[in-house]
Amino acid sequence: MKDNKKIEKLKRHRTAAGSGSQLQKGPSRLRALVLPAIVFFWPFVYLFRHIIPINGTYTAIGNDFIALYFRHKIYLLSCLADFRLPLWSPSEAAGFPLYTNPFAQVFYPFNLLLVVWYKLFNGYNVLDQQLFTVFGIAIFALGLFLWLRILSRNTRAVLFATLVMSVSFKMTEILRFPNAVHSAAWYPWILYATTKILLGSSWKKSSLYGILLAFSFICLLTAGYPYYIYYTIFLIGPYLLVFLIKPLKVQLIGPEVIRWRRALTVMALAGIAAIVICSPYLLGFIQLMPQATDRSGTDFAYSTQHTFTFEDTIGSLMYPPAAMEDGWNFFSITGLLIVLLYLVCGSADGTSRLLTRIFFVVWIAVISYISYGKDSYLFIFLWKYMPGFSILRVWPRINIILVPILAWLLTLSYASLESLIAGGADEKRTKKRASLAALILIYAVIVGTQLYLYLNKIYDPYWLEYFNQLTPLRAKFIIYGIAGFVCLLIFLTLSLRIRLETRRALVTMFIVLLSAAVFEMRPVGTHLWTHEGDYQPGRFTLDVPAFNRDSFRFPRITKSFTIALGPVFSAGIIENWYFTRYIRFLNEHNNEPESLRVILGAADTRRIFFSESIGHSTIKSFLEDADRFRNTGKLISYTGDELEWEINAPVDGYFNFIDNWDYGWEVYVDGRREKMELLFATFKSVRISAGHHRVEFHYRPGFCLFSKKTPFNPGQY
Repeated sequence: MKDNKKIEKLKRHRTAAGSGSQLQKGPSRLRALVLPAIVFFWPFVYLFRHIIPINGTYTAIGNDFIALYFRHKIYLLSCLADFRLPLWSPSEAAGFPLYTNPFAQVFYPFNLLLVVWYKLFNGYNVLDQQLFTVFGIAIFALGLFLWLRILSRNTRAVLFATLVMSVSFKMTEILRFPNAVHSAAWYPWILYATTKILLGSSWKKSSLYGILLAFSFICLLTAGYPYYIYYTIFLIGPYLLVFLIKPLKVQLIGPEVIRWRRALTVMALAGIAAIVICSPYLLGFIQLMPQATDRSGTDFAYSTQHTFTFEDTIGSLMYPPAAMEDGWNFFSITGLLIVLLYLVCGSADGTSRLLTRIFFVVWIAVISYISYGKDSYLFIFLWKYMPGFSILRVWPRINIILVPILAWLLTLSYASLESLIAGGADEKRTKKRASLAALILIYAVIVGTQLYLYLNKIYDPYWLEYFNQLTPLRAKFIIYGIAGFVCLLIFLTLSLRIRLETRRALVTMFIVLLSAAVFEMRPVGTHLWTHEGDYQPGRFTLDVPAFNRDSFRFPRITKSFTIALGPVFSAGIIENWYFTRYIRFLNEHNNEPESLRVILGAADTRRIFFSESIGHSTIKSFLEDADRFRNTGKLISYTGDELEWEINAPVDGYFNFIDNWDYGWEVYVDGRREKMELLFATFKSVRISAGHHRVEFHYRPGFCLFSKKTPFNPGQY
């Protein structure tokens, strides 16, 4: 009986803190549609200069946006629009898998929308890609709103947290990585579906949300940013703990009974279904990583190459120029003050909620501590013993999972602030005075930190290298922070004198504080990794089959490059990517540059060489062997995934195709499958007898990890 009374009391407290005002009614049908629509379109409004050219210019996203993402996307869409799924990318780094390349997002479900777009508008351009990227933030915002609305009855608090966090610096900083945006977009949807399954009142309802969970997992797995897939462990694990720790669950979720057997069954089936559906991609990707340079998971220096410290954490929340951008989590001084006020003073409904505050502080602290890399004992332990942990690098990026965590905390904090403000002049007077004093003290620490960093011109090296053009705006972090503090100070002070519990008063506070937060973030937040771009009307349409055929008539280029959008293919590489064996070949033979250009097809148009031997130690000796047999036959067809060639071999020897080998490549001579061999441990080769032959190479990747057809282990080379 006592326990029931305690639960009812906690439920009433949760309702009071969640609603902020006893006068607030449940959302109407109209609001149920309008608010999600506002949330979804909010990122498009906030980032309108990214998607709408004005006077011929727009805010163009830089960094890797064009080279790695747009180029792969237009190539992929051109193939899909012709009802062809490209598997191999022959135009980059002398051949590289496309279907497992995360930059391409080959299996991401929303590619289907882009194909329709490509067809309707006769092509695709950079502005379309930017629109697609902002669309990812819109998906994130909508999912965040739906999830937080389950956890709080205060619609204004949910709306405030969603609108602020969906355009926080962490979200706008990753716009340069469209695959990262579309990976993060599914975090809140996973949390939303998981919560609905756990709270489901029947098998039917839980199963429906199980379908949503499976779809969200599929999107996360195929969106093309493996880091964010791995980070999910540190988001979902602690979130499930909330439901397992009864006092914490009652405070944060409510007293509803969890049917664990049903919930775990549905979640497990959803996860298994997603993995099975994505298995061709996942297995191929797992197989690709050990072959890609710096992805073996044995290099501690590589994993900790980008440093992040406690000072960076402070800077990322209070003064971004002093922090490394990969770990930024700036969501305005206004938002930070609201959160810190809640953490210091507790809930305004009379309950201590100490366990809730400890939980959030520990969760955030653990994630932040992991991001410190080599300076973190926890990181070192996980790097040594946690499977897959050592493969990743740039660990400050794990702070992406703090966005939904901070959004949840901000929702609780804003609801608590509203509950405090809504009390009459004589109610909660002591609590208000204590909160007012705490607000002044907290802000004094924040502005003191900002002024110290500003006056001493303390910058992160990345800021000076990539964002120095924004340095004149750095004072705005302080100026707008003052404005946010003053707004909070005014509302708290007024609540000591007059009643602010009316809907109009609370809506006014919502608008003022939201405006303060947005104006703090926007001057810098909308210009991260960007420049002013000249809008070029028209869209690209690529004839990929023609490019592949014509590529045998054009020399390759050898400079640093990615996928080609024409018949001039590349044998160049970019840092920390592509096949290790190919990069090793380039490094081992950089002392014979002219011969290297010849074998790569950069000096002329050759891709096919016939030689008596493939056991040469130098390229020069191989070319001397091959130059005796200049007539290598003729091309029958080439699609990128398949090559058909006719040759009249003068002697027994080797047919060599200067295109990298990978699991899944098969070779046939006169219709009979033959053993694949490697030239210089990286290029495809097959032994043929003297006489006329038809040689065919086919890229047919499948479940190669379990295939008995794998002819050899590339490690032996």
